[in-house]
Amino acid sequence: AVIRVTPVGYWPRTYRNQAAFSGLLSCVSAVEARMICVIVRLSSSLRFPQVNVEIARRGNSSKVCGLSRILMLAHRSSAGSAVVGSLGHWGLRARRPGCRFPWTRTWPVSSQLCWLSQNEVAVRRSHLSLNTDAESADVGFPAGPSPEESAGQALSPTPKVRIGRIYAALLIIVLLAALDHTIVATALPTVVGELDGASHMAWVITAYTLAMTVGMPVYGRLGDRFGRPALLMVALSIFLAASALCGFAQDIFQLSLFRGIQGLGGAGLAVLPPAIIADLVPARQRPKYLGPLGSVFGIATVISPLVGGAITDTVGWRWVFWINLPVGLLALAMAFSLRRLRSVRASGGVDWAGTALMLTFTCALVAWVSLSTERGVSAGMLLGLAALTAVSGVLFVVVEIRSKHPLIPMGMFRSWPVVNAAGLGLVIGAGLFSVVAYLPTYVQMVYSTSASVAGLILLPLVLGLMASTNLSGWIVSRTGRYKVFPLAGSALAAATAICLHFLQPETPLPVVGILLALLGLAVGSFMQITVVAAQNAMPHSVVGSVTASIGYLRELGVTVGTAVFGGLFATLLAQGSANNMLGLPGSVITDPRAVQQLPEAIQAGVAAIYSDAFLPIFALLACIFGAGVLLSIFMPEQRLAESMDGP
Repeated sequence: AVIRVTPVGYWPRTYRNQAAFSGLLSCVSAVEARMICVIVRLSSSLRFPQVNVEIARRGNSSKVCGLSRILMLAHRSSAGSAVVGSLGHWGLRARRPGCRFPWTRTWPVSSQLCWLSQNEVAVRRSHLSLNTDAESADVGFPAGPSPEESAGQALSPTPKVRIGRIYAALLIIVLLAALDHTIVATALPTVVGELDGASHMAWVITAYTLAMTVGMPVYGRLGDRFGRPALLMVALSIFLAASALCGFAQDIFQLSLFRGIQGLGGAGLAVLPPAIIADLVPARQRPKYLGPLGSVFGIATVISPLVGGAITDTVGWRWVFWINLPVGLLALAMAFSLRRLRSVRASGGVDWAGTALMLTFTCALVAWVSLSTERGVSAGMLLGLAALTAVSGVLFVVVEIRSKHPLIPMGMFRSWPVVNAAGLGLVIGAGLFSVVAYLPTYVQMVYSTSASVAGLILLPLVLGLMASTNLSGWIVSRTGRYKVFPLAGSALAAATAICLHFLQPETPLPVVGILLALLGLAVGSFMQITVVAAQNAMPHSVVGSVTASIGYLRELGVTVGTAVFGGLFATLLAQGSANNMLGLPGSVITDPRAVQQLPEAIQAGVAAIYSDAFLPIFALLACIFGAGVLLSIFMPEQRLAESMDGP
């Protein structure tokens, strides 16, 4: 790209909004600017690794400031060549980090500057080295990579990268991660019967979910530090190796262990593709790419129990895991083009202390929520788990605030778009996936249907998700406006949950399907939009951590939400079974096959018990989506970046 500089310092409007510092470049003559541009263009065309631009000491520090800005802009347009400017010890007035316009601080030119998205300015050891004998100044931002590490990096892929092939591979990868979330659910009875582990069968699902939840922020930080493409290949390899081991498991302990390893790989498969999309396209174009990703994830989560049951009935439960191998190898081959994709990398290591505390907090929270809904658990154990959850959570926040290289940058929660996206992630996880987990049981017991028909009732939800995620992504890409989707989607979801609360056993089953379609349309409209808003509000160097943090909170919402809804349903069902006037034991009421063999009048009584147990759940669901409405009201709408360099 050629830098356009008009006569005597008028800064073109195209670049004025992207300038690293505020103010006009009235001090730079057209001759000086053109000379620098020619040198940069020559270095780019000849593919020199770096070009030295010597600027003599001048009596006016503002002129040096202006020339340094020209150098930074030239670097961003020079196809990755590293521009080195040797400047004297001049004081440059710069704005305080986090403040948009005022100049509030002065430091020597010896500090190293680089551009970040959203007009954020950082002083880094990256991209542009301003060599001087003065000591470096620290302004509070973490240091970036060394010039050797950052040479050749770009925010967009090289022209040789085929986005279509990469995108197809990312779709397959997300499909694998979502399918294995619950694909084993329908195979569990067969697995338990063969491996003899009924008392520990819940860990087959919990191990995967827990490992996936904890692994997401770790992958986000590692992706920012070492690059996402190579890390995605590693995660996919771990996932495929663990899938093969799961198929060879000889007891329930081995299967749970291998499922945990599989979850560690699945965390990378779930969180890295959206971040890679941020490396491929600017924020304005991301919704139309993230929409299909969200559709695939939602569809796979819903249909995975049906797929698992079909595979178990035909070729055996071990193929539930082995089926991942050919599909995963295909995705690995298609994603080979990712080796050409380069992204801006952050510096520093991994916050292992924060990782350990996050693991402790997540495990303690899941155990506390799960055990609190079970009978026979002592109050002392619950109190201890609650205390461990609180202490580990507080320590995790303190460690992350003080860490130089945090796993979850707490500073990002100063941005309202990130706070809104995180809160809506919890809403989606706790609301949508609780419906997916328990509504088939409601349909099967209230309407006396088979398990297959109960699973198919989620098909309208899938179609609604698929339609709204793609449509909302296309609209946001065309208009750049996104706030209306979380607001309207949360309101529609809350209204749908209220309608579900008033369901009766006499309500026709198609009405339930229509309500589920509306719920899918509502949630799908903002499922991926909030991720784009959060990515757009933060520097590109931490986009992986931002995406992973939102994914972590969503998975935490899934885990905690399903446990709370499941415990509430079990408690209400136990009360209804104990107080029923039908004279039936509880074991008969909870067995769908036994209920279907009862007379129609007694079946109607059982349906009433299940309906009464589910109605409070739908009311709680409406409250959760109502919280989403409040979060959406206070969501600021920022202009989405139309280029990889910023707005």
